Amino acid sequence: MDAGWDYERFKAFTCADDDDIDTFRRLAGPTIGLKRGEILRMQGAPDPQVYILLSGWVACSIIVGESARQIVKVHLPGDLVGMPSLAAPTACDTIEAVSAAKLGVIETAAIGQVFSSNPRLAALLFLVSQQERVVLMERLASIGRTSAASRIAALILELRTRLRRNDPTIENVVPVPLTQEDIGDMTGLTPVYVNRTLRQLRTSGIATWRRGVITIDDRDALAVLAALPQSPERDTSWIPSRRG
Repeated sequence: MDAGWDYERFKAFTCADDDDIDTFRRLAGPTIGLKRGEILRMQGAPDPQVYILLSGWVACSIIVGESARQIVKVHLPGDLVGMPSLAAPTACDTIEAVSAAKLGVIETAAIGQVFSSNPRLAALLFLVSQQERVVLMERLASIGRTSAASRIAALILELRTRLRRNDPTIENVVPVPLTQEDIGDMTGLTPVYVNRTLRQLRTSGIATWRRGVITIDDRDALAVLAALPQSPERDTSWIPSRRG
């Protein structure tokens, strides 16, 4: 496990303490390094595992029909990757690196042990899964009911919010190693439409997405365009402390 890796992903919940973080740190076993574009696991692979993303970005996608790809999740450092496949005998999605990445392998038995021996950490894992469910719900609503500009605006705000959990100093300049094809596969748009929409955001003075960096010029206008609620995370003091 990388000594320098930060566990802010779980510290984002107000009741996470140092013991919780230490337990979580010990879950990860061997590490796997990936190059950009390298596939860690294919959809349909048997006996899927869970991973902690230590560094870099990875995307989880589902193949629709013969070859169409829909990215359903982009994972950032600190995320658990592959959790949905715990409910299935084969992998529900393909995991691919969108930048150089490093992941720690978590045995499924270790996840089960958390629920048996550390209910507090299990509750935090459950809350993270619910938080990711909300993101997917909002993405579904955005793709189904909003314009191309609104979809990309919502994606920009989502990525900014998630990156700030690890680095609160991020404000209006956001590093995002996604291609226009990746953006299209996340928002249901063609690369041509993505290019046209990014140009629209730039000429409107709202945001510029260039060479892996988003510069947000008007955050209020971006939020209005996104057309999604910007809700704070709920306080989790209702979870009992370790000492009960």
